[in-house]
Amino acid sequence: MEDAKGGLYRGEFKIMGAPRLKDLVKELLELKRIALTANKSGDGYGALLKGLAVSTGPGRAFYVPLSEEPGAGMDEKTFFESFKDVLNRKRIEKLTDDSKALFIYFNARGMPLRGVAMDTSLASYLLNPSRQDHGVGELSFEYLGELFEGEPPRDAPTEDSYRYYCKKACLIWELSDVLEKRLKQDGLYTLLTRMEMPLAEVLADMEIAGIKVDKSRLDDFSKELERELHMLEKTIYDAAGFRFNISSPKQLSEVLFEHLKLRPVKRTRTGYSTDEEVLKTLAVEHEIPRHIISYRQLSKLKSTYVDAIAVLIDPATGRVHTSFNQTVTATGRLSSSRPNLQNIPVRGGLASRVRSAFVAEKGFLFLSADYSQIELRLVAHLSGDPALLQAFRRGDDIHTITASEIFGTAPSGVTPDMRRKAKAINFGIIYGMGPYGLSVELGTSVDEARTYIERYFEHYGSVKDFIDRTIEEARTKGYTTTLFGRRRFIPELRSTVDQTRRLGERMAVNTPIQGSAADMIKASMVEIHREFKALGLRSRMILQIHDELLFEVHEREAERVEELVKTRMEGVLELKVPIVVNMKSGRNWAEVG
Repeated sequence: MEDAKGGLYRGEFKIMGAPRLKDLVKELLELKRIALTANKSGDGYGALLKGLAVSTGPGRAFYVPLSEEPGAGMDEKTFFESFKDVLNRKRIEKLTDDSKALFIYFNARGMPLRGVAMDTSLASYLLNPSRQDHGVGELSFEYLGELFEGEPPRDAPTEDSYRYYCKKACLIWELSDVLEKRLKQDGLYTLLTRMEMPLAEVLADMEIAGIKVDKSRLDDFSKELERELHMLEKTIYDAAGFRFNISSPKQLSEVLFEHLKLRPVKRTRTGYSTDEEVLKTLAVEHEIPRHIISYRQLSKLKSTYVDAIAVLIDPATGRVHTSFNQTVTATGRLSSSRPNLQNIPVRGGLASRVRSAFVAEKGFLFLSADYSQIELRLVAHLSGDPALLQAFRRGDDIHTITASEIFGTAPSGVTPDMRRKAKAINFGIIYGMGPYGLSVELGTSVDEARTYIERYFEHYGSVKDFIDRTIEEARTKGYTTTLFGRRRFIPELRSTVDQTRRLGERMAVNTPIQGSAADMIKASMVEIHREFKALGLRSRMILQIHDELLFEVHEREAERVEELVKTRMEGVLELKVPIVVNMKSGRNWAEVG
């Protein structure tokens, strides 16, 4: 292996140090494409680049070690001064396995990465979104027949680790052509180049931006929750007559079913269940189950949200920088982690307390843009149901109209409880909920829930036709598609096990609906991000929560941004019914939620 004075090599892996990097860069600037992969410590916004492997063709690669420690590699400043022209040169196609990570690292340091032409993980995700691992190792074995061993230890730089990343870069080079051909064969290449890869840069900028958190509010709330939990503990112990571990399912089961002699509802492999459904059933018989439900809710709120978010605030920015995951859900939806900001509670005073801790910077406002009932609008579009189409075109409240039909009353006679049930039925149909599931959701008998479903399909007959047609097409093809052409394979449809097959039927129906909604907001995000940059706005997109986008908007740009966002989101796709986006602004997240 060559030392720090080495240059571009042919046929073996070598290390590239600072003395010859400038000479190498001159050669790279003449190339049409290169493959890049990063050796980094950590993930997301806080990750540090330890080194970069670059492949210039099959079997040809070099490694640039980076370190702030003298002698261990070149410093960032030296690297950027030498490499910036390569990074910025759009005509040099960059092939990589994790474009978002590279965008985060380089964009955050004012060195924009341009010309990304392939991301093997995103390509793999489009070809098979249900795959658990989209890494180079799995892909090289499947597509190239190449066994690529796991990542070497990260604790210290070694020649083995340099060799590993160089080989990885070479595999990315070879995988790119194979994956591109497969994507084009399946009609998915445009989805990669126009949606998923541009979105990777959008998400990178959102992670870099983060969202400001008022830590003092979280700390105060955490103390309040601690006091409430102690009070609940005392109430539960007094009701039981003795102390026990409330968080232990085994001990709780003994208290409920042996000490209090309550009737068991459901068995598990280890004994009687004490899940929330069981506790709700038992709550009508005794106060302890009701208090346990409250205890669990407060405990989860404190540990999962309040305390966890406080720990993740970056001391340098005062903001949390969540990671958006592009290759996790099979429907095309994004997810988020560290922290999961898509799962912050929405309803109730306690949820509002958490959300109020997320605040806009001085001189800025939060702007929420939320697709109104987009999945139900997509059902209307995909099914072409006349009653649904008419209701949305008139601007009717769809839950009130559904309640009117199911309960046989005029819309003006629909009660809040009727509307609540109708809403559960509307969304239950989308998710393939059967009579039993709906009965649990509504708190009714199975026969009553079955009657509601039958009445729904009597009124919305074309929705039933759409469901049957979609399941049959997915069974024939082996996959279902969104309006943007995204595919999801559903082998469960051919299972001989009834429960598995029914799961496949639910996925076949839900994916075109939820997946199309996910694609719509992704396409909107790419367009809005592009326009923000072109206009040089100070406002920025900071969160995506399924059908909602959250922006941190400069006060002087508020009117302009609101018009731009609404226009782009509502015009992203033409449906048979109007697309409506609800807008709301405020100083903290609770005010716009």
